[in-house]
Amino acid sequence: MALRDRIEFVREAADTLRDTGAILRLAVEAMSDACGRGVAVAFTREARDFTVMAEGELLPQESKASHPGWIVDIDCVPAWQQNRWIEPMQAGIHGPDYFSPSHPLARVFRSHIPDYGRTMICAEGWLVAWAGVFVDARRPFSDHERTRLGESCASLAEPLRVSALLSREEWTSTLSVRQNQILARVSRGWTNKQIAKDLDISAATVKTLLERLYRRSGCGNRIALAAWMRRLG
Repeated sequence: MALRDRIEFVREAADTLRDTGAILRLAVEAMSDACGRGVAVAFTREARDFTVMAEGELLPQESKASHPGWIVDIDCVPAWQQNRWIEPMQAGIHGPDYFSPSHPLARVFRSHIPDYGRTMICAEGWLVAWAGVFVDARRPFSDHERTRLGESCASLAEPLRVSALLSREEWTSTLSVRQNQILARVSRGWTNKQIAKDLDISAATVKTLLERLYRRSGCGNRIALAAWMRRLG
């Protein structure tokens, strides 16, 4: 292969990985094929990209969950749960109460309590993407399904991680000057009042901008937000 062709190949590969939606669709298709039943799900941390496939069919936009509803610390995922196939119910991590009527995927499963397995795609312990399969708890995963899904997760981890990080890099570049100013001061441990005084804006404005940053970053507090900014830098 000529040098020019190699460079073009690398560019095409990079462009493909930047299309997070396409990568997530490929991920749910792979996991759906590996299991052959249930609901395959994949999304990025901010849930800006969320793909669901039920019984081999992609669900329409209106059926997708708006946000996964975390019950774990996604800023510090335990090493044994990172980038590998885990069945939380079997491992004793999550119980049936996790699937309450308010769960984003509740209407997909209707009245059945599902069991599920998943991989949490992490970068230095920090979750960037998630992919898994939900099945009826009355028909748990077979050994064959576990093996195939585990192999799929191992293969999907790196492209999902790279795609999610590339997507995040593009997304964070759209932050406004004011948002970056506030992030910088939050990382120094400043209070809302201190930030407001320094930037000559109201504390209410600081609070509003911070709430938007929490939603966009997926962070739940100022410490996580400061750590998120450090990772971006």
